[in-house]
Amino acid sequence: MEASGTSQTDLVGLIGSSEVVSQVVNGERAIDELQAKVLGEYFQVAPSLFI
Repeated sequence: MEASGTSQTDLVGLIGSSEVVSQVVNGERAIDELQAKVLGEYFQVAPSLFI
């Protein structure tokens, strides 16, 4: 996220609420397959990097 200048706020709506994003970023929640696909498209990388 830092390398791309992306903030947690930028991910709200892509993978869930601000609470979900915070939990994912802090390692308290796993990323599911759909979220991985969306993040892969957003960051232009393979979704498997997020799983």
